[in-house]
Amino acid sequence: MTKIKFGIVAMVMLVSNLVFAQSLDDARKLIEYQRYASAVETLEKMAAASASSPDVHYWLGQAHIEAGSAEKAKEVYRKGLEANGSSPILLVGMGHVELLEGKVNEARQRFETAISLTKAKDINVLNAIGKANVDKNGDLDYAIEKLTLSTTIKGFKEADVYINMGNAYRKKNDGGGAVKAYQNALTINPKSALANYRIGKIYLTQGKDQEELFTKFFNDAIAADAKFTPAYYDFYVYFFFRDVYKAKTYFNQYKELADKGSALDYEEASLSYAASEFKESIAKADELLRKYGAAVDPRVYRLKAYSHNQLADSVVALTNMEVYFSKVPEDQISSENWVIAAELASKVAGKTADFDKYVKKAIASDTSEKGRVNVARKAVAIFKKAGDQAKVAEWAIQAVRVANVPSKVDIYNAGFENFKAGQYLMADSLFDMYKTRFPKEVYGYYWCFRSLSVVDSTMEQGLAIEDATKFIELAEVDKAKNKSTLITAYGYLAGYQANIKKDFASAIAFLDKIIALDPANADAVKNRDILQKALDKSGGKATGS
Repeated sequence: MTKIKFGIVAMVMLVSNLVFAQSLDDARKLIEYQRYASAVETLEKMAAASASSPDVHYWLGQAHIEAGSAEKAKEVYRKGLEANGSSPILLVGMGHVELLEGKVNEARQRFETAISLTKAKDINVLNAIGKANVDKNGDLDYAIEKLTLSTTIKGFKEADVYINMGNAYRKKNDGGGAVKAYQNALTINPKSALANYRIGKIYLTQGKDQEELFTKFFNDAIAADAKFTPAYYDFYVYFFFRDVYKAKTYFNQYKELADKGSALDYEEASLSYAASEFKESIAKADELLRKYGAAVDPRVYRLKAYSHNQLADSVVALTNMEVYFSKVPEDQISSENWVIAAELASKVAGKTADFDKYVKKAIASDTSEKGRVNVARKAVAIFKKAGDQAKVAEWAIQAVRVANVPSKVDIYNAGFENFKAGQYLMADSLFDMYKTRFPKEVYGYYWCFRSLSVVDSTMEQGLAIEDATKFIELAEVDKAKNKSTLITAYGYLAGYQANIKKDFASAIAFLDKIIALDPANADAVKNRDILQKALDKSGGKATGS
């Protein structure tokens, strides 16, 4: 009888453990679905029922982190460590929070302690360390190292490890390494909606040219799990400005599955903006402000700003953007948001000083070189429209500086705009870069010569002679194409030879080149005749200017 009773108790414990594990898996899925409020609610109930469970506390903290509440996560981990001593997984959780706080050394110490306590044999601990280091202030190489280590442990079969590894490679801008890691996750779990989705996200960032590919992987994610909300959401966002009907269709599918609240209501209100119903989107935003008050999703202010901007109300638009900036962490503000604010600041009296601040933030927040260059180019366009040549020149330089390898067009434009702004030494420096990169093209030499000819206006230093001479050498290959610039260079060297070198014969030779290209050039003919008479009178030796 005793044995039978023991068997029943064991069975009850086994069932309880299975139910617990299933509940924890469900909570983790909610985090994957980006349903953080539901995940927190579920995990808080589990934590109350099993106060001594390190895994529940770890994932509750992770749910808070994903929801943007690092302080709440810190409190969860603090209490968890009080109840569980030096739990390795909770040490990692606290280290994750410390990374977010910028306490890099303290976080690393916790990670290493957790590794030591588990003798580097616990896949979950190594995976959690990798996950933490993919986040803000993390060490991506350290993350990949620990995640790779976990794959060598006996019995390894965790697709999630490869997903975190893919996230690390992606953050390193190694798309190939990321895709390979996600594909490894699919090898372990072919039905992983998250792995398919992550591959799709890589192709999504490459724009419309990759629409077929990212659509395939997003649809594969949905096929693997019909409740996988991130795929519906990204489809909705992608079509937001491309096809309002499709955007609404995907949003409605997302709405059925997503957590209800201010954030979801904001997304629905923003569809009016996508449909160019700007007054309607403002009205809906104001309705949400009345409904939620201080708890409203701060993006509502951004929606109002964008809508007022479309209605040409720059003052109200900028005011709302400034409120939005004051209510969200700076790392959640996109480069595009800063650019819009900069454009608005350039139009509002008393706010033009904020332009540079916003554009610099736009560049700093953009993770791609192409994006940073485009921001600088937008700044150039804004100041061109405003007619501020000094600022055009300044931001044209930034388009060169923010690129690892500046494009030919950006270098040329920066040089030319600085020439127009009267910044001749800067123009010379930029065109010197141009001719170094493109030594067989005429433009660098021509504009260096033009810039230095202004710097050395009396010609006494001869600063422009070398570039003018090299320009002529290259430009004479196609005299018809370079006619006007050749005439300028010939004229300059003629003046230099006549006035500085007193070499009338050489000056006449350059004037003859002008006349050969432009026989009707009266000034060239007149000056040649004057010099020729002076040369003849002196018996072939120049004695005056």
